[in-house]
This record gives sequence, C-alpha cells and structure tokens, in this order.
Amino acid sequence: MSRSALREAVSGCLEAVLTAVSGAERRAAEQEMKALEVTVEYGVVLAELTASGEVGLAYRQLASVLLRQYLDCHWSSLAEKFAEPVATDHVKEEIKHLLLATLGDRERRLRATVAYCVAVIAHWDWPDAWPQLLPRLEAALSSGNTGLVHGAMRVLAEFCRDVSDLQVPHVAPVIFPQLLRVLVNPQVYGARTQSRAVHIFHTLASIIYAASETTPTLAASLLLPALPQFVRAFINVLSSGEDWATDPGLRRELLMTSSSLLRWFPAAMATFVMDLVTPVWNIFLANTPLYVVSVVNCEGDKSEDCDSDGELITMETCVFAVFEFISGLVESRQLRDLLPPILPTLTLHLISHMQPTHSQVERWLGDVAQFVDEEEQIFSYSVRLSAHDLLEAMWEEPSLRNHTHSAITAAVEKHLQTTRSNSSPNAWKIEEACMLALGCVIMTPNTSFSAQQFTESVVMSTLQSPSGNPLLLGRSLWLAGKMAGRLKPGTLDQLLQSLVTALLPTQHSVLRVLAAKATCNFCSELQATNCTSRLLPILPSLISLLAAMTADLPDIVLLVVIDTLQLVTRVDESVTARHALQLSEVALSLFLKHSHDPGLSSSLEDLFSVLANNPGCHADFHRSFLPSAVQLLESNETGISLGLLPAVLDVLVLLVRGCGLGNVPNEVVREIFPRVVRVGVASDDVAMLQNAGECVRAFVSMAMEDLVQWCDREGESGVLYVVRLAVHLLDPSRPESSAAFIGRLLIVFFKKVGGMLGDHLQLLLRSVLSKMQSVKTASVMQSLLLVYAYLLQTEVSHTHWPHPLSYI
Repeated sequence: MSRSALREAVSGCLEAVLTAVSGAERRAAEQEMKALEVTVEYGVVLAELTASGEVGLAYRQLASVLLRQYLDCHWSSLAEKFAEPVATDHVKEEIKHLLLATLGDRERRLRATVAYCVAVIAHWDWPDAWPQLLPRLEAALSSGNTGLVHGAMRVLAEFCRDVSDLQVPHVAPVIFPQLLRVLVNPQVYGARTQSRAVHIFHTLASIIYAASETTPTLAASLLLPALPQFVRAFINVLSSGEDWATDPGLRRELLMTSSSLLRWFPAAMATFVMDLVTPVWNIFLANTPLYVVSVVNCEGDKSEDCDSDGELITMETCVFAVFEFISGLVESRQLRDLLPPILPTLTLHLISHMQPTHSQVERWLGDVAQFVDEEEQIFSYSVRLSAHDLLEAMWEEPSLRNHTHSAITAAVEKHLQTTRSNSSPNAWKIEEACMLALGCVIMTPNTSFSAQQFTESVVMSTLQSPSGNPLLLGRSLWLAGKMAGRLKPGTLDQLLQSLVTALLPTQHSVLRVLAAKATCNFCSELQATNCTSRLLPILPSLISLLAAMTADLPDIVLLVVIDTLQLVTRVDESVTARHALQLSEVALSLFLKHSHDPGLSSSLEDLFSVLANNPGCHADFHRSFLPSAVQLLESNETGISLGLLPAVLDVLVLLVRGCGLGNVPNEVVREIFPRVVRVGVASDDVAMLQNAGECVRAFVSMAMEDLVQWCDREGESGVLYVVRLAVHLLDPSRPESSAAFIGRLLIVFFKKVGGMLGDHLQLLLRSVLSKMQSVKTASVMQSLLLVYAYLLQTEVSHTHWPHPLSYI
C-alpha cells in the first residue's frame, strides 16, 4: 500500500472513531486501524498527521495517542509490549524528524504527547542511534520560542527519569547550563517552565547522589561545581515574593529540591544555608495567617493552581514543602544548630497548622472511621499531622529537646491568651491544637509545666462547657489521661467521672473514640505511678461501656476499642472476672467475624490472653469458646473464612497454657486435643500445620500426664496422637516450613515422656533425619538439629535413652 493510500485509510479510521455514534461503530473503526498497524509506514503516517496543521486538533491528538501506542509496541524488540513488526531504520528516522519538528506546536496538550513520544524513542536510541538528540534539545531551549522551550523541557523531564548512572556524566554537563539559563531569566521563561527546570535538576541530582555511593567522585565532578549557581538562583526566586499565590508550583519545587540537597550534600550546602533559610522563613511566616483563614476556617478564597502535568497545587502542598525543608534542618547534624533561636516562633506557627481544618471537622463528625484513619496515620496524611510530626521530631532530637519544651509551653500559653479574647466560633480549634502539641512533652519529668494548673484552668473548664465540640472535649480527656500521674486525687476523680460520661452511647462517636484513647492514657499513666487503685471505682463501668462499643463499629475504629479493652481488663483481675461472660461473648463474636483481619485478630488474641490468664475468667471463657472451637475443628475448613482455623488454634494455645501445669480440664483434653491432631494431620496448609504443632505442644507442656492416660475409642493414646502429628509435620512431601517449630515440640515431648516412647523414638528420629535431607531453609534446619542436640546432651546422664546417632 502506498503512503498516500495508507494516509487516506488511517484518516478515514480516525474520522470513524471520532464521529462514531455507537460503541459498535467505534469498535469496528478501531479494528480496522489495528489491521493497518502492521503496515511498514503506519507510524510515519501517524507522525505526519500529528505534525500536520491541515487537519483538526482532535484528529492530531488521536493520531499522537496512537503513535504513542505504536512506539511502545513496534520500536524495539526488547520492549515489554513488543509486537511484530519492528519499525525499519528508515521509518524511525522519519518519525524522529517529524516529532522534533512538532515539539514546538502551539497546542500545549499536543506538545506534551509529542514530548512523551520523543522520550520513549530516546529510551531505546540515545545516545548510539540518536546522538543529535541533546544538541537539538539544547538548541530548542535556547530558541526563545515559548512553545518549543516547553516541549523540550517536557522531553527532558521524561527522558531524565530513565537516565542511568552511566549516562548521567554525558547528560548533566549539557543540560545543567540550559536549566540554569531558564532559572535566571524569569523575564524570558515563565514560572511553569522554570518549575520544570527545577524538577529536572532535582531528578539529575538524585541520580548523581545515588550513583555517588559506588562512584564517590561523580558528585564532585558533575554536581558540586554547578551547585553554587543553582542555589543562588533558588534564593533569588524564593526572595522575589512571599505570597504562595505568586508562582506556587515553582516555589514548591524549589523547596522540595532544596530539602533534598540539604539531606544529600549537607557539607556543600552549609555555605548557602543561611541565605536559603531566610526567604523560606519569611514565606512560612507570611503565609501562616493565610492558611488559617482560607484552609482552617474556610474563609475567603483558597489559593490553587495546576502544574504542567495537571497536578493540583494547593496551599497544603506548599506547606508540606516548607515542613520538609525544616525537617531537613532538624535531621542534619551540621545544620540543626540554626534552629534554637527560631524555635519559639516556629513552634507558635506549627501549632497554628495543627488546627483541624473546616473540611476535616465536617468529615470526622460525619464519619468516625475517617477521624481514626487520620488520628492513627493509617492511610491519610495532612498538614496537621505533618506539623505534629515535625514538632515531635524536634522534641525527639536530644540537642533540641529542652528548647522545644520551652517553645511549646510558651506557644501554648500565648495561643490560649489570644483565644480567651476571641469570640470566633473557630476559637476551639486552636485550643485543641494546643492540647495535641502538649501531648508531645508533658510526659517528661522535671519540667516547669504544671499539669495540675493546666488541668484546672483549661481542661476542666473545657469539659464543663455544655456546648463543647466533641473533638475538643475528647482531646481534653486524651491530654488529661497523659497527665494523670501528676494530678491531685480530687482532680483525677472528677476526670475519671467525665471519662465514663464520654463513653456513654448517647455521646458523639468521635468523643467516644477519643475517650477510649484517653482511657489507654489513664491506665498507662496510673500504672506507671502505681496508682491504678484510683481506677477501681469506675472500672466496671469502663469494661461494660467499652464492651458495648464494639457493636457495629468499622474495623478501623474497632481496633482502637479492642486495644483499650484489653488494657483495661489487665488493671484488676477480680473486676475483670465479674465481667468474664460478657467479655468472652464479645471477644468470640468479634473473633468469628474478623479473624481474616491480621490487625484485629492480633488485638483479639491479646484480649483472649487476658481471659486465659485470669483464673477467675476460666469457667466463663471455656464455656463460651470451647463449643465454637469444637464446631470449627469438626468443620474441616468447609465454608469457613480463610485463616479462621489457624486463628482458632492460636486461641486454644492461650486457653491451654492459661490453665497452668496439670490444671487443664478433662473436657478440654477429651474434646479439643484429638480434634486438633486430626485437623493437623488432614491439612497441607502451612499455617494450619504450624499452629496445630504449637497447640499440641501446649497440651504436651501443660497436660502430658492426662494425654498418657487418655485413649480414643480405638484404644490409641494421646502419646500416639502426638507422634502421628509430628511424623506428619516431618513428612518430606509437606512444605519445609511446616517443620519450622518441630524442634520445640519434640524436645518438650521427650522431656515429658522420658524413656516411654520405645519404637516411637526410632520413628521420630528417622523422620527428623529424612526431613533434614530435603530442607534448605536455615531456620528449619536449626529446628531439626536441636532435636539431636538435645538427645546427645541428655543421653550422657539418662542411661535409659538409646544413643540418638544409632538411628542415623
């Protein structure tokens, strides 16, 4: 097919796709286009249509998208999506020429697609098959043509992501001067082009830094000579205005790049850091009030922009960049000495950024799961959390700790003084932020901060407010819990009553969750000061209310409540025993529903551990759990959620060990032990095998005498059951990790049964030896060797043991 005929056919398909009125018509046109894709000059025709000014923009854009797909599939046989045929050398040269000629097209979106196509080709052809690429891009950057400069920058941005440490010495010397030219000529190049230049510099600097680990001279030869000029250019741009509305994308990119340079090359950056800190500091101070007004209180217009990739640049993203820069100062041993003089002001502004925003408050009060998600930093992250993390980082740095403590207490006092004279409906937010900030420091002993005075003047007055915001009320209790060990008995008793009130079902769900977290704080602090007796009057109410909270909660919230509940039930065994039935039923119900969730399952096992280790809970716990355990063990995994049976075995381990040596009830031995062995022997699942082995080991440790006496209907003893499971775990055909803990089981078994094993010992040792021949994992081999090591050691003093090596 001639090129003109092919062009006509491709144009017809493009028109059919764009004008199709039904899905069937569009698919038919796409199929016809797919058939044309195998023709030799298909890619050239698409490039011609992309470059042509004679066809409509929609046709050109569609042609450019199809060209991208063509390059991914047909340019190189090494490509992941490669499909025959591979483009010929002649076709490749024509496409390269057409794309470079289109790089300066007046349509911005088309330039972006063309730039991506050039970068894809560069990935395969540069430098050997396309040595003239960088000179052409260098010329484009120097052309003064705005569109051409933008297109060239887009190519470099895509291209530099794929540059290797072997290629960067050839790229950086050519590209750095052009990037610097863009930065120092704002009257010629726009903010977005300059932002792209900074991004490319950042990318190349990161490659050089990573490569410096293996080639230490690379940074000294490529980056450090150019660094002073770039940093001075950064400082000039950052100093040109303090409002984020002035080129927010460029400022963010400059701050992010500066932060990286401070971390990567602190010695080289030390010369410029003071000049760099000054404009960053001024920007931070000038924009804090704007952030509070527009984002926290949602008053006035929010400053938003998009970068050249279409990514939304908000004030929040710019604040993140400032915090990242300051964090770099905290982490740097050479630079953190700059912080003490500015810590008071810095902390004052950080607390302002820790206020919950208008949108956060709406989301949290409408959905408690979203509140917990951000409070626990599970999936969400925000300016509030970033400011808090930065404050904690300063507090955790030993050389800054005293300065940070003084700065936080002074900032809190100043904010609260301002709030007292502020009648704004948003005034509560700064109080909540102050309490959150104080949570970083109040646990430190020998500080000037008076927990008692703050509680009386701020916390108690907040809790007594009839119309307090649930977030503020909950944060007050949370902070009070952290200070519990330093409060007077009378004040503490009032707070504990407020805590019970906050947990009532009639309260807002956010307040109840924060009250649960506050309960953890009270328990931990009072335990640390040996004052848990103060909790006894309200302990029954805490257990009942927390247990009731577990009904119909989202998983993410449930985890907080369960963790609190298992902590509360450890305070006093006698009080917990009186609630054993309620706790057992709640734990079992949640366990059956959430055993698939690793986090919840682990927390529930902690709660089961409390019940299992409290003698006063045994009767109710066994009565509640054992029937379900028997039913599940009999089910053979049919219709059971994945992971439930291994989890059941984990709980049974807790139950058996909690009974104590020789005190395992006959019912447990009779009903549970044989079923555990049968389930283990019938399974090939690694988790099932390992957990069955551990459960049997618990029986061997706690009830071996009962196992020796017990027999099933066929007359097989518990000893034979243990041997049968051990041999199954040691079967070479089973996964080797199934024997990961077999050494512990057999050693305990040998200790308990002494020389009573007879021929079973030979069977076990030969099984161990057989397993050793197929095992490759070191930890499993170690578990197997321990068996022989134990027998060799005990054989010396126990003449009734046959020599273990006699079986090898």
